Amino acid sequence: MPDHDTSERTQADAILGALEASNPATIADLATALETHPVTVERSCRSLQRAGHIRQCTGGVYTLVETETDTDRQTTPADAPADRHRQPNPAD
Repeated sequence: MPDHDTSERTQADAILGALEASNPATIADLATALETHPVTVERSCRSLQRAGHIRQCTGGVYTLVETETDTDRQTTPADAPADRHRQPNPAD
């Protein structure tokens, strides 16, 4: 008998993969792509939404939640002062 948690993770990974390929998508779109019953997909989508991985938009479509990655963050140049608003110390 398959592990319930493993099958849920597999389903969630499949939904995330399908949304990466076709974003946004409806429950029906995802169910067709994954060859899974729409109720199963809807249940998994609600779980993914609670976890913050996807969100439901107007019209019932689901989309991936945009996350900030290391490459998206603006980095401070190495020679920039740590605190730009700090007044210079005459003792320095």
